[in-house]
Amino acid sequence: GGNENVKYSVSGSYTNEGSIFRDGSLKYKTFSLRSNIDAQINKYLKVGVDFNGAVNDGDYPAYSVTSTFGALKQIPFIPVYWGNGYPSAGIENGENPVVMGTSLTGNLNTQTYNYVAKGSFDLIIPWVKGLGLDGYYAYNNNIVLDKNWQNPWTVYDYNKANNTYIPKLGGRILAPQLTQSFSQSPQTLVNLRLKYEVELGDHNISTFVAAEQSNRTVSSFSAFRKNYISSAIDELFAGSLVDQSTGGGRSETSRENLFGRVSYGYMDKYLVDFNYRYDGSSNFPKGKQFGFFPGVSAAWRVSQENFMKNVDFVNDLKIRGSVGKIGNDAIAAFQDQRLYTLGNTGMSFGTPAVASNGLIAGVTPNPNITWEVGTTSNIGLDASFWRGLLGLTVDIFKQTRSNILATRDLAIPVYTGLLLPNENIGTVENKGIEIELSHAKVIKDFSWRIAANMSYSHNNVISISEAKNVAAWKKLEGHVLGASQYYHALGIFRTQEEINKSPVYAGTKVGDLQYEDKDGNGSITANDMYTMDKTNTPEIMFGLNLSANYKSFSLWANFAGASNVWQYYHVNARVAINQLEDVIVNRYTPGSMDSKYPKLPTLETMTEVSGLKSDFWLKNSTYGRLKTLELSYNLPQELISRIKMQSLRVYLNGQNLFTVDNVNWADPENTSNTSAYYPQSKIYNLGINLTF
Repeated sequence: GGNENVKYSVSGSYTNEGSIFRDGSLKYKTFSLRSNIDAQINKYLKVGVDFNGAVNDGDYPAYSVTSTFGALKQIPFIPVYWGNGYPSAGIENGENPVVMGTSLTGNLNTQTYNYVAKGSFDLIIPWVKGLGLDGYYAYNNNIVLDKNWQNPWTVYDYNKANNTYIPKLGGRILAPQLTQSFSQSPQTLVNLRLKYEVELGDHNISTFVAAEQSNRTVSSFSAFRKNYISSAIDELFAGSLVDQSTGGGRSETSRENLFGRVSYGYMDKYLVDFNYRYDGSSNFPKGKQFGFFPGVSAAWRVSQENFMKNVDFVNDLKIRGSVGKIGNDAIAAFQDQRLYTLGNTGMSFGTPAVASNGLIAGVTPNPNITWEVGTTSNIGLDASFWRGLLGLTVDIFKQTRSNILATRDLAIPVYTGLLLPNENIGTVENKGIEIELSHAKVIKDFSWRIAANMSYSHNNVISISEAKNVAAWKKLEGHVLGASQYYHALGIFRTQEEINKSPVYAGTKVGDLQYEDKDGNGSITANDMYTMDKTNTPEIMFGLNLSANYKSFSLWANFAGASNVWQYYHVNARVAINQLEDVIVNRYTPGSMDSKYPKLPTLETMTEVSGLKSDFWLKNSTYGRLKTLELSYNLPQELISRIKMQSLRVYLNGQNLFTVDNVNWADPENTSNTSAYYPQSKIYNLGINLTF
């Protein structure tokens, strides 16, 4: 609401979500409030005040994460509940996921309070046309209160011999315990900008210079007590005085930035923009704190040229290019100083032993540490033909990140025991292309739009410190960022004769995987692992947006997917633990000559022959997914105006409705080698949007 001089807006929201587990105790509530006031004081001065506040209040089972992924490793032939209603004990530590999803395990309450307040002004300086001054002051604070109350719970083993149920405690504790913590991170930001814009005939010039100062403080406190006599009082004072502990810390960071831009345009055909940043960060030592990062871009609107006036099918055609630098200071502070860790538990001296704080030296300081630098260049094309029947956007880009912080650990033998500092020694290059094609059409009451996009990017480690004698197939230089080393699996040993005449890993038996002897020394060792450019970061991303409108009806769909992406999985068959059906049914068994998989590892560690990290267990994670589908209807204006409404929209939508992929073992976007990835949910919404 408001008038021509003062305008205001107030909005709020509330959500309440329950558990995905039946009878689960999870409750998650959010509250938010947003408000802003803009006032035109006079014809030269405008001021504004904004306030945003949000509260998140989550009550979780004390072992909620464990219960989610604990369901993956239960004994498949033991029921969740015994016939008499008692909960079973699960595989270990009494971890029955159905029980762990309830308040029987205790309660983890996390309350988050976030506040943002901002005051701003915009001043027109009357003595010089086009000259102005604006700025703002913003304050933000994020407060987190954590209270984790953990109870041992009771489950039961069944003794079939004498038909008895034996109680067993879960949770790996014998009595209730409590951990409480508090943290806050107030932050301030001051921004002041001097701006100027002028038109001189066909020439347009705009420029500004701005200064910014930001400060952030993070402080935290935590306390722990255990061995509560009863679960009736979940407060710190009621816990045992023995083995209680406290902790806390504080950090401060700040930045100073001077930045600006000069833009020039001629007849809206030729556009040039120069921008710069002079950034300073407290994370670097004196003399290395500031960095200068310039950039320039230019564009040519070809469709505005006289020779294009008679080319009717071209509505818009623009060619553009840019190159610029940006700095990164998101690193640990004080790496230029000799740091010591003050032990929280300390060292014990004397009899009886008395704990005293002790200092532990950190890594060797690096006085030359400074900004990481990213240099990005881009060439682009924007075009529209036949009045929107065909739209095209193409971007070809290259980014080089230099001065990347890394240690020389790969170049120093492990036996030296040296703790090396980060140094600005790494260089990574990323190249790629992005393309979007669109089509739109209107025929009377019916309209539609189709937009497809695809991007391809490939990165490459240009420089990193490695040992000079490392084997060529084990080097990281020349490979993609995040590349891992794997054994190359040649197949499965089916007979002892095959083993006898082949290089093998120590302990290899019939049914195990056969690996390539990369170094040709007659045996399989860690030196035979080689670097593969197959990571779980997609190189190809693609999407498709479809929309159609007929009178008051609208239909919208969004598809998304990825390719050139792989995920490594470590499957195992620990005794009696649940496992994927595909793996169990198609595993090697004695005498098998065509099994899909080898003899399965029995340990979660990658130490058994068939459980070594090899490309046999790499899965192509290419996928396509219908992310969103929505159907909506806007009620006729003549109908809703009778009940004093401006608009009334009814909609039905769904998210993650179906996925096409070849992984089968897990969600294709999973990035955990044990499939410990929170599952995708199909979500359906039926809603009404009212405007009065």
